[in-house]
Amino acid sequence: MRTVSIHFSDFPGPVNPQGIQSLLEREYPVRLDEQRPDYVFYSVFGNGFLDYPDAVRIFFTGENVHPDFNLCDYAFGFDWLTFEDRYCRCPNFVLYEEFQEICGPPFPREAARGAESKTEFCNFLYSNANAHPFRDQLFQALSAYRRVDAAGPHLNNTGFTRGSPSLGVTGTQDKLAYQRRFRFTIAAENSSSPGYTTEKLIHAIGAGTIPIYWGDPEVGRHFNTRRMVNCHEYRSLNEIVARVAEIDQNETLFRSLLAEPVFSEQATPEGLRPETVLRQLRYILDQPRDQCRRRNNYVWGPRYEEQRRLEIAAARRKSLFERTAKAATLWMRSR
Repeated sequence: MRTVSIHFSDFPGPVNPQGIQSLLEREYPVRLDEQRPDYVFYSVFGNGFLDYPDAVRIFFTGENVHPDFNLCDYAFGFDWLTFEDRYCRCPNFVLYEEFQEICGPPFPREAARGAESKTEFCNFLYSNANAHPFRDQLFQALSAYRRVDAAGPHLNNTGFTRGSPSLGVTGTQDKLAYQRRFRFTIAAENSSSPGYTTEKLIHAIGAGTIPIYWGDPEVGRHFNTRRMVNCHEYRSLNEIVARVAEIDQNETLFRSLLAEPVFSEQATPEGLRPETVLRQLRYILDQPRDQCRRRNNYVWGPRYEEQRRLEIAAARRKSLFERTAKAATLWMRSR
């Protein structure tokens, strides 16, 4: 079996690259090659992928960003779309170990049995202050009912940042251990878009809490919305808070929600199985390299990519100018 030469570019951290590599290594010998890879997996946190014009480019996003098929050959993302053989829906949490833990049949029963350990009301664990305003509004509205513990860097009211999502893999385990003390979790995405459901919901469920969820208005296509407080089903913040209070004050109702199945189907939906992702990866890699490329390599394809490079260069020059001007201003003020 041939060795697959790959490179990961423009990811924010190791979690998703490790998940992709682990899937590939089920069936292929994998070699990491930064110099001349055959396949480049890239995300949205940079533009290094443009340095590999001869590689097959495979876009993978954990953020609310749509694929640009002018720049990639294939894509994995959140969107509910079909684009020939070039797209596979793969929410980032599909590659997380925590997701696999909630897929087994015993999970709902185990979560319900752990209800007595939920001694605190609700947690809010975020570091990004630039998300959609609804997330902070939800925090403020629920805080008017009962104290919500904000233990992340954003809106912190506990004095520590244990369980912050920004801590990476180790932080994820710490985050889940922290969340298990609570009855509810504010699980709100950075923004709202159909299909954009991330690990925030998975962590809330995996910790055995009731997610107060906002973000994907179509979250019910895969997940059982009876297992959460789905903010998209209510007309106002007041209605959301009233529903949370109803569950909080009724122990039987609270335990019944914890015992609900995680998914809207009987088993883990086909579209949320790692095997579905592996099947698409196998389809890509098993093609002859000279038949694998999909993006346009002629006339407008190269022109589009060159325009992207020019925009990046202009943005870098602007950033350098602004930093230099700021430094000069500070120097003048210090004299």
